[in-house]
Amino acid sequence: MHRPLYNQLVPYYEFVEGRDWNDEVELINSVLRKHKSKSVVDLGCGTGYHVRALTKLGFNVTGVDISKQNIRFARRSARAENVQPSFVVGSYYHYRPDQEIDAALCLNWSIPVRDGEVKRFLDNARSMLRPGGLLLFDFERVSQIVWKDVGKPIVESWIRGDELIVRVSVGQLKANVLSSRDLYAIYPKNSRPILPDETMRYETTQGRGQVRVYLDRSYVRFFSLHEIRRFAKRSGFRLMANFLLPRNKYKRNYAVLEKTHSPLHSGISVK
Repeated sequence: MHRPLYNQLVPYYEFVEGRDWNDEVELINSVLRKHKSKSVVDLGCGTGYHVRALTKLGFNVTGVDISKQNIRFARRSARAENVQPSFVVGSYYHYRPDQEIDAALCLNWSIPVRDGEVKRFLDNARSMLRPGGLLLFDFERVSQIVWKDVGKPIVESWIRGDELIVRVSVGQLKANVLSSRDLYAIYPKNSRPILPDETMRYETTQGRGQVRVYLDRSYVRFFSLHEIRRFAKRSGFRLMANFLLPRNKYKRNYAVLEKTHSPLHSGISVK
């Protein structure tokens, strides 16, 4: 896992993510309690915010993430907040709990982008759920693409303690997959920010200079509800609900899938 967001930038992740954590946790809590879910696995848990928050609400939660740095930070944060969830370093394609669970989560647009990988993810999630268990994940909808922002640099900044964090993001869209190049520059708060250049990046790699610069790449797929239903049905789920929460000027969709009796064979077409 070579992405800076899962390595050097781990301590900044929850600060710059820009989601409404409280409303999101409230939504997840409502869905889980309505379905009488108690045991939960967060697949791709990142720094463990949702794991800690749901543990405080009385759920039995395990966080799984492929990044050792994420899991190390998550464990440290849990100890600081005096909660004791479980954390595991592992892939959401392969992780299996010791016994079937009530619900699984996958948040921050962490579901895969390629068809075959989506099916692998859903198949493994289904294998860990009890009959009628839930899978809740967030996703982007094709109908909500903000076309005017595609290809345009989006600049954001934050002050955290004695540091100024600047992120410049440029996204390109191809076949409903957004590839994003995110350049993070971390300045001492009292310094004068300048646009990052190759000299600054070279100094960073050599361990010189006051400014740290990281280039992160990410991929997010935009789905239609028809695609979500199709993928769900092929892997033995049904789409129960689709919720919507604002995220600044964008929207964040949450799909709730329920495990059904048996998945369809891959050779059967789904309309």
